[in-house]
Amino acid sequence: MLKHIGSQWAQRLLTGLAACSLIACGLVACGADQMAGIQGSGFPVAAGVTSVGPINGFGSVILGGVEYDTSGAQVRIDDLSGTEAQLRVGQVITLKGSVNEDGTTGKATDVTFVSDLRGPVTAVDINNCTFVVLGQTVRVDDATLVDDSLQLAAVQKGAFIQVSGFANSAGELVASRIDPAQTGASLQVKGKVQALNTVAHTFRINTLTVDYSTATPPSTLANGVTVVVRGSAFGTSGALIAPIVQVIGAPAVAANDRGQVSGVITTFTSISDFVVGSVRVVSDGSPVVTPSGATVALNSRVDVQGTFNASGALVATKVQVRSKSLSVVRGLVDSVSATNNSITILGVTATVSGATALEDRSTLKLRLFKLSDVRTGDYVEIRGTPDANGTGIVATALERDKPENRSYVQGTVRNLNAPNFTILNVSIATDAGTSFSGPGGQQFFSQALNRTVLVRGTLAGNVLVADRVQIRP
Repeated sequence: MLKHIGSQWAQRLLTGLAACSLIACGLVACGADQMAGIQGSGFPVAAGVTSVGPINGFGSVILGGVEYDTSGAQVRIDDLSGTEAQLRVGQVITLKGSVNEDGTTGKATDVTFVSDLRGPVTAVDINNCTFVVLGQTVRVDDATLVDDSLQLAAVQKGAFIQVSGFANSAGELVASRIDPAQTGASLQVKGKVQALNTVAHTFRINTLTVDYSTATPPSTLANGVTVVVRGSAFGTSGALIAPIVQVIGAPAVAANDRGQVSGVITTFTSISDFVVGSVRVVSDGSPVVTPSGATVALNSRVDVQGTFNASGALVATKVQVRSKSLSVVRGLVDSVSATNNSITILGVTATVSGATALEDRSTLKLRLFKLSDVRTGDYVEIRGTPDANGTGIVATALERDKPENRSYVQGTVRNLNAPNFTILNVSIATDAGTSFSGPGGQQFFSQALNRTVLVRGTLAGNVLVADRVQIRP
């Protein structure tokens, strides 16, 4: 993973683990597409709510398309008192509070962030887009956000980093955000207890052995429960000596609390019974699934809205399935329409909603970044899903960045007629100077139709002349 050879996306295209995913450059792909926050569920005035998911933006905290006032809220970060200013877009938080009648604003009473993983990188697998920290496999995808100060190339053996994300059914951590860890910070792992030995005072979290002999273990410690362990040293056997072991359960909720949960399905029985993180999701009938025809299955990335029942399960009314490969355009802004809540880049119009995650990585670095701050000529990256026509984007994330002299697009190849093709509404030309990589390589034109492809190039009128093209695996 890398940065500062232009965009992080460009570097991902060009080198190492960066080639694994498009976004680790810091665009927050954590918005909720067309779910429009909790508004779409018809929540009543000042409904109590528990929301779990990646932060969309700030102003105070935007989560799931709802802007929560955090003045007076208790903020806890890794079990210590903190402030909203310490939080970052893409970090997965649990927020409790209430939602106003408009469905887009609310009041937070408690905001909690727990780092899923903090420690040194011990291995990197470029082909599988993974790396290992403290025996935990971290998976990078198009929705992964990397802090602006951390070069993607720095995610290599020995780097000391912090990861927030979602566990999948294999126990891997699907990274939502990666940051450099603070010097001197403790090692930390969140995961499920395996092979508990109450005599030796050890257990495993995936391949990491934890020695809790110096801790006061919680009475609920057992195989299968989720724990957070902290330590700073390893024993002679290689086990992490953890003086702190905490059991983490599902969020405490009351019957009829409204809920919004984002994450990965780790247990799947049916559309009416599955688990996202630590939250069981059920339904009384068939919840609305978007996009239409999407499959809800094990390891699907989903956003769920509903109401908690007396058993603490979330009774789903809406389930949105997240694409593993997002459409992206990156370049100079052609126009911005406040009336239509849209922005056009490379001739591709993207629709922005209250659920679109916004981040400013330009030299201005506005924390409370809005669409109204974007100007024609700004260098911006938009990512999301194709609209109904397949030529525009429903934006999940918008990032303003430092300008560069090349533009980028990712999406499904259409209208392929060598040496040209189309992605979204962008006409792309290749020539003798174009480098082809990924599955198919130089056989690109026999392999690319209807495949997801990355393109980097230079605009010549309305045509993007490609210098680098890659079929995504």
